[in-house]
Amino acid sequence: MKNKSTQNNQRFRFKFSAKIIILCVLVLLLSLAGIGLTVYRIYNNGGIHGFSDVLKFPLLIAVCIFCIIVIVSLLISSEYIISDEFFTTKFGFIKTKFPLKSITQIELERDEHKLTVRCGEEFSVLSVMAEWQEDFASALIKANPDIDYSYTLPQSSDENTKKDEEPKK
Repeated sequence: MKNKSTQNNQRFRFKFSAKIIILCVLVLLLSLAGIGLTVYRIYNNGGIHGFSDVLKFPLLIAVCIFCIIVIVSLLISSEYIISDEFFTTKFGFIKTKFPLKSITQIELERDEHKLTVRCGEEFSVLSVMAEWQEDFASALIKANPDIDYSYTLPQSSDENTKKDEEPKK
C-alpha cells in the first residue's frame, strides 16, 4: 500500500477501518443474496408473466448489481491524489477536486492518524496511514508552500494518568 507517483501525481491509498470493511462485506453478501432470491422467485413463478414482473425483477437485480459495483470500486480504487494544481479525493468512481491554492492549513493528529485539511472555513478530515502521513503532508506543502502545517505529539498513557491524578486548585 505504498504511494505511487505518476506524471507529477502522488497517489496515497485510503485507509479503511475494520468496521468499514465489515460493512462493505455485509453489503456485498446482501446484494448477492438479493440477486439469488430474485432469480429463485423468477424460477418459482415460472418466469416473468406480467408488466409488474417485467419492472420488478430486473430492477431488483439491477439495484443489487449497482451496489456490488459501487462497493467493489470503493474498495479497489480509493485514494488521495496530489498533482501540481489539485488535491483530489477518489472513492471508487466518485471524485472531488480541491485547488491546492485554496488549502490554507494542515493539522496532523498523530494519535488518531487523521489529517485535517482546511480550505478557509471549509475542512476535510482524512484518514491517513501512519507509514505515509509525513510524506502526504510534505507532498501537499511542496505543491503549495503557503500551507500552514501543525501536528500534535502522541501522548503516552503515563502522562494521561498523571494529569488525571493531579489535584485541581
